[in-house]
Amino acid sequence: MLSEKEIQNNRKIFSETDKSMAAAFKVLSDVNRFRIFRILAQQPKISISSIARILNISLPLASQHVKILTHAKLLQKEKNGKKVYPRLEYANPFVQAVVKTIQEALTAAA
Repeated sequence: MLSEKEIQNNRKIFSETDKSMAAAFKVLSDVNRFRIFRILAQQPKISISSIARILNISLPLASQHVKILTHAKLLQKEKNGKKVYPRLEYANPFVQAVVKTIQEALTAAA
């Protein structure tokens, strides 16, 4: 059985980072959002309309998924005229880790 001091020390390891990482995992648990993330990891300059066509989903649905990923701080949106180009938020260490994991998984599968 843990002492009260050991319990308090274990609680100290929790942080706001835990909440944001759990939220990011939840966002990426949707297969279309994960696929959007994966597409952007491999092809950084692609429009939302192209993503919708690749995934065979409607443009509004693709836009909604991008909005959710952006809100979770996994993507940024870049406008060029009427086109919107989502891009991965590489300043987020979670994004860097997921991209690395995707690349390693693809290499192992090849």
